[in-house]
Amino acid sequence: MKILLAGEASYLHNTLKKGLTERGHRVTLMSDGNGWHDSPRDIDLRRDMSLGRRGGLRVLSALLRNLPALTGNDVVQIHNYQYVPLGMRWNELMTSFLKRHNRCLVKGCYGDDPQVIEMQLRGTPAYSDCFWQGRQQNLDSTDNLARIAEQRLPECVSCWRKASEAADALVPCLYEYYLCYADGPYRPKLRYIGLPMELPSSGVRVKGTGGTLRVLVGVQPDRDYLKGAMRIARLLERLSAERPGRLKIVYARNVPYTEYCRMLAEADVLVDQLYSYTPSMNALAAMARGTVVIGGGEEDYYSFIGERRLRPIINVSPDLSDDDNTAALRRALFTEGGVERLSRQSIDFVRKYHDYRKVAEQYERMYEEILGN
Repeated sequence: MKILLAGEASYLHNTLKKGLTERGHRVTLMSDGNGWHDSPRDIDLRRDMSLGRRGGLRVLSALLRNLPALTGNDVVQIHNYQYVPLGMRWNELMTSFLKRHNRCLVKGCYGDDPQVIEMQLRGTPAYSDCFWQGRQQNLDSTDNLARIAEQRLPECVSCWRKASEAADALVPCLYEYYLCYADGPYRPKLRYIGLPMELPSSGVRVKGTGGTLRVLVGVQPDRDYLKGAMRIARLLERLSAERPGRLKIVYARNVPYTEYCRMLAEADVLVDQLYSYTPSMNALAAMARGTVVIGGGEEDYYSFIGERRLRPIINVSPDLSDDDNTAALRRALFTEGGVERLSRQSIDFVRKYHDYRKVAEQYERMYEEILGN
């Protein structure tokens, strides 16, 4: 198949491209590099915002130069409703063009969009970064209010709706995104496929076999209202005081990505997110290296994917009190052999559900089904 992947989110399309290419497909990836990730792409849509309108014109010029790659594809997959760094109207026009000049259109549900935000504010899933303990929360954050307001802009809602209606399939990459789309008119189009992850060829080892547990906390001060990592870190500092010498807590603040990956491989435990319901790319990257994750691993997620045995994630929740979350951390970290067991399960879990080759095969089957219909 000839496939165009448009847009990028945390290397998802890059990793998927690798799997699809290995399966014999011709894949072109078009994106702006996904911000600071500066991820590889075949068609570069990076926009220099300092150039004002000239920056936008350069993006349009890149699209026009690459028109042959944008037409005649068996599959075009967009990562979200805004996948080129231009205004919403341009994205709407681009979606119409791609729909008209290619065989099928798939839309990823890989992050915030109007549907996800509205459902989270109503309590689906049971908790998120703006809802827990049965009510809306975190609305005193200026950044969070701005994020919500952006997704409610009429032009964003219109662009999202047209992309969702034009798509032949909607693919949520996380269980919580699936839940946000499961009730309503889009359910027949839903095809849940997990995140693709390339397992490291080296640096994978079972963790928790030494005396002191090395715990990594990634600090993003401007995004902690979404992550809640520092709230978990404070609980761990309390546990560290209880058991001197048992935990070594290391904070990663604004380190380069390669340095962060090295720290990730060295860590026994990673503090991921308090508000996450299931593991995302950062968590899976840690788990693939044998690093145990503190984050989202809810029981209904395991049930949804049909997993009965593996429970690799130390699950914490904003629905629980600090005392209850601390107790869960204490049991997991201080039970003899507990971290080692979770480390082995983490590697097994990623291999079973997120190996990029298996995920690429799932996408391939979906594409074939759509084209066959």
